[in-house]
Amino acid sequence: MKAYLLAAAAGLAVLAAPAMAGVTVTTHTNGVNPGVDVGYAGLGQTLLYDFDGASPTAGNLTGSYTIFVAPGTGESAAPAGTPAGESYLSVPNPASTGVADILLGGGYFSASFYWGSIDGYNTVEVLGANGNVIGSWAGSALPTPTNADGNQSNYTSNMRVNFTADGGDYITGFRLHSNGFAFETDTYAVGAAVPEPATWAMLLGGFGLIGGAMRRSRRTARTVLA
Repeated sequence: MKAYLLAAAAGLAVLAAPAMAGVTVTTHTNGVNPGVDVGYAGLGQTLLYDFDGASPTAGNLTGSYTIFVAPGTGESAAPAGTPAGESYLSVPNPASTGVADILLGGGYFSASFYWGSIDGYNTVEVLGANGNVIGSWAGSALPTPTNADGNQSNYTSNMRVNFTADGGDYITGFRLHSNGFAFETDTYAVGAAVPEPATWAMLLGGFGLIGGAMRRSRRTARTVLA
């Protein structure tokens, strides 16, 4: 029994141990028409926030941000293709304070959002466990065919951007930085959720009990045969 408990504890320690964090970023566009979000369904994700019917609760958005209604204002324009009357998130830069956290309310293996009129002065940081930054990209550092020129009508500067955690980490949110007017996003979606620690513990405990029962069964069989 002691050996079993030690083995189970070792298993828990491996799962809980920190790993080299990392994030892979990919961009998704139809390659033809501007302002057409290819959506999140093809990424195996479900909608989390769209700032209309699915709006985050207080506390899931922090920092300097504004929720505008399309088509927007002089300092912020809705991501291309956003129908008039629908809402989107903007992170302006009124006085070098254009920073906002968008928290996902849990841990996920992937998450994406529609990034409108991408600018080189926009930067997104991906948050992992305990709010640690596990990846960072300026608009100008996104994969091709991105053009970080702020164009509001070109598919290369209006696209869905997807982030996938690797290296044993997971995604809990995004920190958006804007050094100009502005950083506009919409339609946040998430992939598979990371199991809660208690769930991992239950799974490991179950596996351990099954293994212990099998060992006892083998010992009983050997005793009978002897």
